[in-house]
Amino acid sequence: MENLFAKIKTACLTVVAWLNQWAKDHILHFAVADNIATVSGIILSFILGWILSPGWIAAAVVFITVAVILLKDCWIDDSADWRDILAGLIGLAWALLKLWLFWLAVILMQ
Repeated sequence: MENLFAKIKTACLTVVAWLNQWAKDHILHFAVADNIATVSGIILSFILGWILSPGWIAAAVVFITVAVILLKDCWIDDSADWRDILAGLIGLAWALLKLWLFWLAVILMQ
């Protein structure tokens, strides 16, 4: 049992060391884009889910999130950084995966 805890601790320390190599700004862009996409997707699913298919809701989520990413990085910031935009797009992709799993669970529950 102690060996299992040592392996878990080693894996966690490896992940933390890997994350420490990233700039905190990129991690924050990832997290904010992920949260924007997830929350807007869930809200749109509850409000418009009876009218629109998950594909249209996903398209709306992509539009909203990309608009916010580009608005923040190209208009509000002094200079646009493509790495910030890329981190946001990766966060969007992660959120779309979570939303797909959410929609799959809703469909399977019916």
